[in-house]
Amino acid sequence: MMLEHLGEARASARLMKAVETVTAKKVFTPDLGGNARTRDITAAVIGAL
Repeated sequence: MMLEHLGEARASARLMKAVETVTAKKVFTPDLGGNARTRDITAAVIGAL
């Protein structure tokens, strides 16, 4: 992840955990078989942070 490359390992881990939390709830965009919009994914990840 870019954050790791920039020396932000803790932030990277926190963001990855939030993304994993959202995907575990089966919240996906249409290209991944879901029906959520980009803004829905963004809101879910922010909420998981």
